[in-house]
Amino acid sequence: MDKRNYNLPALLSIMVAMLLFKTTQGQYIKKQADDQARLYNYAEAIPLYEKAYRKKATSAAARGMADSYRLMSAYTLAEPWYAKLATMPDHTAADEIHYAGILMNNSKYAAAKEMLDSYLNKKNGDKTAENMRSGCDSAAKWLSAPAKGTLDNLKALNSQWSDWGTAFNKGVIIFASDRPYDSLQHNPFFSTTNIRQKYYGWTGNSYLHLYESNGQDSTSTKLLARNINGDYHSANASYTADGSKLYYAVTDLKKKGRTLLGKDEPYTLNVEVMEQQWDSATGRWRQSSPFPYNGIFNYPVGDPFISPDGQELYFVADYGDKGYGGTDIYYSHADENGKWQTPVNMGPEINTQGNERTPVFDKAGTFYFASDGQPGIGGLDIYKAIKTSGHWVTKNMGIPVNSPQDDFAPALDSTTIYFSSNRPGGKGSDDIYRFIPARILLFSLSGHILDKKTNKPLSNAEVIINNKETGIPLKVVTDEEGNYHVKLDSISSYELSVAKTDYNSVTGAVVTTKGLSASRDLRYDAMLEAPEKVTEKKPEPQPAPNKTYKLENVYFDVAKADIKPGTATELDKLVKLLQDNPTWKVEIATHTDSRASDSYNLKLSQRRAESIVVYLIGKGIASDRLVAKGYGETRLLNRCANGVRCSEEEHLANRRTEFTILNM
Repeated sequence: MDKRNYNLPALLSIMVAMLLFKTTQGQYIKKQADDQARLYNYAEAIPLYEKAYRKKATSAAARGMADSYRLMSAYTLAEPWYAKLATMPDHTAADEIHYAGILMNNSKYAAAKEMLDSYLNKKNGDKTAENMRSGCDSAAKWLSAPAKGTLDNLKALNSQWSDWGTAFNKGVIIFASDRPYDSLQHNPFFSTTNIRQKYYGWTGNSYLHLYESNGQDSTSTKLLARNINGDYHSANASYTADGSKLYYAVTDLKKKGRTLLGKDEPYTLNVEVMEQQWDSATGRWRQSSPFPYNGIFNYPVGDPFISPDGQELYFVADYGDKGYGGTDIYYSHADENGKWQTPVNMGPEINTQGNERTPVFDKAGTFYFASDGQPGIGGLDIYKAIKTSGHWVTKNMGIPVNSPQDDFAPALDSTTIYFSSNRPGGKGSDDIYRFIPARILLFSLSGHILDKKTNKPLSNAEVIINNKETGIPLKVVTDEEGNYHVKLDSISSYELSVAKTDYNSVTGAVVTTKGLSASRDLRYDAMLEAPEKVTEKKPEPQPAPNKTYKLENVYFDVAKADIKPGTATELDKLVKLLQDNPTWKVEIATHTDSRASDSYNLKLSQRRAESIVVYLIGKGIASDRLVAKGYGETRLLNRCANGVRCSEEEHLANRRTEFTILNM
């Protein structure tokens, strides 16, 4: 069960043949090679095909060599054999599309397009070939503009053999490998099977088994439990979020039974999906149970991905004419009794005439999978799909996640993508890689503009955001609900103002993206006030002792106590009032909303009150006439206490600066 070998294109897990089914003496070498290929023993078929070709250069022998190397993912070795085959008059259209795929694997896109054109002349409208040709056209663009970030070969996991598939469970990484291992089998299931206990004839390596590792130290790598790793293939692990269930793909020997003639005919045992339940009492995995829609004698079912809550199982299968091509991606939902319902095909927005593999979702609901049927760079490529208006929109992940070779088995951990690839330069035939995209910080500013008197939204209010670094202003107009939204430059400070006809403007507020380490949407709300219409001059209200007055438009930066330029203008009015009334003694009080801790807010408000007092003293007001008092969130004006969800406008009502005349 190589990561491709149960669907590209042969639908194999293990081919079983009894010793009664042996080649008789006198058969040709080509027949011997075909027998080995029929049993998917390509490692043994290749030298026989080569010997047959040397004896007689036939297209059948050349095709046997080319196809065997292709199915073993030995693309550079396959290419010269397909080149020979393509010159032979009796080569087929299938030979041409296979040759084109190999040329793409070897980054020879111009030659691949020529071969695809020849193929399409014979098979006009073939969607797979058309997508391959589209991939040839796009490959140059993808190769010239790789995504920025860090690509790592996870050497602590990889070996000189095939290592692929990544899953996470309880702080460890789970993966599959066909590295040599000590025999797990003591008593053979069959005594007459030609399947060797330690070696997989397709690759000539050991069977795949599941391992765990801390990902940092190769000495931490160890086999999973015996009831997970059987005598043959185990791969494609997927865990629920709580680690209580494990789904994985396996192959195992099962006897099909004899024919009516009493002969043991060869048959294919396909990959199937198994479930394990964790027994917390014993600290072990329980006996596995098969997915009810497996078909070990009829079709492959593999690459399971279980949703974190264990309610949705995604997998690949080739259910014959029920799908769109090779292996398609399906999902099944568990009902209220935990019974898996009839699988649903994900449809043509995901599945193609080719093979779709290794489905997985990230926490945000983005779907990732591998495919050789979508337009790609070569072989299996990794794609991501986002559901928009009820439809999947699919995008090739590009370089360096994809390469001209096979790239598959994506796994997401935050913004990091793990995947597997047999690209050149790796440690083994397949290696596990990690790509960390370069961090691109994106910022925006949103807000809500209201009428201060009526608390109703104001449409067509103009918000001006002036970039203090560049001096370039941004302008945005509120919608009918009084909302606005605008993108900001990555690193800068912005001075804000809001204006609307028949309203007083609001100025002096500042927001900044400096020092932020993650993308975010900043918030600035404002309330505009319409000027009072004066019909007759009314006498000014007379100040009274022990009465508190609010200082309007006194602002501080977030978590700061420095006097802002716009605030100084308002404070100068208080300076004038104190100068005109030299006998007054006043308390300067600042208040916060309930966000942040009580003690933090109390200290912050005290520092702000002291900053105002220092400013007034600097303007010539005697210090013994001033008392600084920070009340924090102890005197809220509304319901917005700790833990209460409130709007920004409600919180804004609590953030205020006041002065109280203590005596006159």
